Amino acid sequence: MNLATEPLQRPGALLRLDQASGTLKERKYQVAIVAGPDTGVTRPIEGSMKVGSHPDAQLTLKDTTVSRYHVELMARPDGVRVRDLDSTNGSYMQGTRITEVIVEDQAVVMVGKTSLKISMVEEDLGLPEALSSFGTVKGAAPAMRQLFGILEKVAPTDSTVMLLGETGTGKEVLAHSIHARSKRVGRPFVVVDCGAVAPSLIESELFGHVKGAFTGAISDRNGAFLEADGGTIFLDELGELPLDLQPKLLRVLEGGMVRRVGEDKHRRIDVRVIAATHRDLDAEIEAGRFRRDLYYRLAVVLVQVPPLRDRLDDIQLLTEHFVKNMGRGDFELPRGLMARFAAYHWPGNVRELRNLVERALAGADVDPLPNETSASRSLQSNEGITDLPFKEAKERLVESFTKEYLLGLLNKCNGNISQMAREAGIARNYVHRLVTKYGLKAHD
Repeated sequence: MNLATEPLQRPGALLRLDQASGTLKERKYQVAIVAGPDTGVTRPIEGSMKVGSHPDAQLTLKDTTVSRYHVELMARPDGVRVRDLDSTNGSYMQGTRITEVIVEDQAVVMVGKTSLKISMVEEDLGLPEALSSFGTVKGAAPAMRQLFGILEKVAPTDSTVMLLGETGTGKEVLAHSIHARSKRVGRPFVVVDCGAVAPSLIESELFGHVKGAFTGAISDRNGAFLEADGGTIFLDELGELPLDLQPKLLRVLEGGMVRRVGEDKHRRIDVRVIAATHRDLDAEIEAGRFRRDLYYRLAVVLVQVPPLRDRLDDIQLLTEHFVKNMGRGDFELPRGLMARFAAYHWPGNVRELRNLVERALAGADVDPLPNETSASRSLQSNEGITDLPFKEAKERLVESFTKEYLLGLLNKCNGNISQMAREAGIARNYVHRLVTKYGLKAHD
């Protein structure tokens, strides 16, 4: 595999979402020469800019104490990355020699006898236009239309996006749609479920490892970041990431460098990051389970994906969309069933709706409402329960409850056993045994 990143197209606008006003703001960066032979020259920083005395540098200086390619300025969503290019005389900031730093607002960098002032200018672009769809995702509810408008503006940029919302609301589909509408389309889209990987293996999953790095590492492996080089990485359920790994992820995001487990060499990467979680990260930060600096690094564009119960008017639209995508555009669900859908709480959100539609198309008897009252239904369906000895009656009720609970959990977790175990708070192998016992269909 060639790990060298091909040049990307011009990255476009660097956007952030202002949480107070709901408006999008565009960040622009510039460099001005404030001391030295070229004083007065100003240039915008768009993508990568090499500064030096060589005629092919994007900003050529007359200063004879400057190396041919002295320093690189890279505009990113979180600021301008200033990287010394192994210059002879070095690059300095406030009297300290630097190798690589991020300038978030403004700073003066000394190269030879020249002073470079890097500064940021932010323009308010106003509220995004409300849209009825984004990629493959549909929605008419006001919250969804606003969400689509934000993502439509942000998708073509390299801005980091954080999607917040309950399990099953469609965060992964939105992430894929962001990638599909970006300049990185056609390049890798890599998904990592941070909650589905064992804590001991998550570092290898993200950053890779070399043969012999730990027990079971029988060959070299590139992790998700290297696999996504040039494209997009989607960090799903980021709130499950172990605390001790969070600073390592932060270093990768800030430095654009990855080091595989067991390897000394660092590899440069160019990856756009989209993250998602169902957890309240503010509460996680207060509880000491999530790093505040990592949160701020990722929450450049922070959007909330509403649960299905808050957008019940979209159920008809979504149902028709699923039916059409499953190749049954001529199928119409009974009106009575649609009324039951509208009265349901939808703990599994859009994913649960899609599963129920699929089951209805397969001819199964579908009614979501009993799932919310499984305990009372179990009692009512066990007629003659008092005629049995206590132990037998208890076993019968427990058996009925267990099956109902598993069916609801299957819908909520889309049949994923690992996720079912996490949601239920029980061992994965026990969930597997129960699923097998009741003849239910699930996957690892």
